[in-house]
Amino acid sequence: MSLHIPIQKDIGEYEEKIIGRMSARTLLCVSCGFAAAIAVGAACFLVLRVDPSSATFPVMCACLPFWLAGFWRPYGMKLEEFLPHLISFHANDQTLLASACLEVAPIGPKAGKRNRRYLRTVNRKGAELYGQTSTDRH
Repeated sequence: MSLHIPIQKDIGEYEEKIIGRMSARTLLCVSCGFAAAIAVGAACFLVLRVDPSSATFPVMCACLPFWLAGFWRPYGMKLEEFLPHLISFHANDQTLLASACLEVAPIGPKAGKRNRRYLRTVNRKGAELYGQTSTDRH
């Protein structure tokens, strides 16, 4: 029988767990979700005179944002870190600008002559960005 102990790989990602596997932030979001569900359920029953079993949709709509804030991690970020990025992305006009390179020159040596330096340059990532080297120009 072996003993398995989870080890946090990056100490920057560690959050102290308070109850079970919930951090203080997650516990706060869950408790706010429960409070919102109870408040909406009570309002539906006392004010609108709706049976609590018929008020499940408003209760779920009230507590779902809190549950998402506590547990959902889009792209590995907390919701309060993700929302500013999402808002700035949708606020911009999302136009991509591209510019052509002004210098267009062949990168290889003269036709028929290939040396090691030329082959290394051509096999690099982004080889089209490299100009001719001084040894390639004859």
